[in-house]
Amino acid sequence: MDVVAYLPRSLFSHLKIVLGSEHVLTAVYSWGELQTTVKHLVTDLVVADPAASGTVEVEGLEELRRQYPSLPVIVYTSLAPSGISAIVRLARSGVEHVVLSRFDDEPRRFLELIEGIPAFALGDRMLQELAGPLSGLPVVVVRAVDQLFRSPSRFKSAQDLAGAAGMNLRTLYRNLEPAGIYSARALVVSARLLRAYAYLQDPGRSIKDVAAKSGYHSPWQLSQQMRELTGMTTEQVRKEVNGDALVALLAEQVRRRRRKS
Repeated sequence: MDVVAYLPRSLFSHLKIVLGSEHVLTAVYSWGELQTTVKHLVTDLVVADPAASGTVEVEGLEELRRQYPSLPVIVYTSLAPSGISAIVRLARSGVEHVVLSRFDDEPRRFLELIEGIPAFALGDRMLQELAGPLSGLPVVVVRAVDQLFRSPSRFKSAQDLAGAAGMNLRTLYRNLEPAGIYSARALVVSARLLRAYAYLQDPGRSIKDVAAKSGYHSPWQLSQQMRELTGMTTEQVRKEVNGDALVALLAEQVRRRRRKS
């Protein structure tokens, strides 16, 4: 998971301990830098303190929620009267998760909250859609597919999926095919398209921004893969297809696409 944090030094240090080495933590030092980082870097979660600048400010997080509603946010702050009113106000903006320093931030409990947040809701839905086929696969393959749909930016090809499962590509296909999944590539492409679709729902992003943030070299490459698996352009999908319909369509493609000889 890629986490971006705007926090006082003490809270940032504790968050770094909580996340350990399995997650990537990026520090920012102003609300403006937070906005810029979220726009240009892969970000699965934002952790921020409304009082990170020294005074309580909620406008930065409110603007973040307006521009990037697909991005989950945790407010991590100290208990103070001014902070309570900020938490109430941010709840109206859609911020659901609050962690109070020295009350809720015991490392194991904090990490469970972070890893339990559906950082990528469409990816979770896709995993549910594929739960039947996946249930019969080896644990290492299931874990790799789970990682794929939760952090698709880390997978560029079917070879990356095979590597995450600790096997070569031929062995991966041999494991997937009895479950009715004939294309590891289609799995990878569908995960990347779902992440791109989530970004497309954010009013603060152009299609060019979405393509770059989703790991595509150009909007054209994104549109080519979108057409391949959905039969529609990126703009059509953005305007005409809801998330549940896209998940169902991509799951069907994953299950029926056979590997070319």
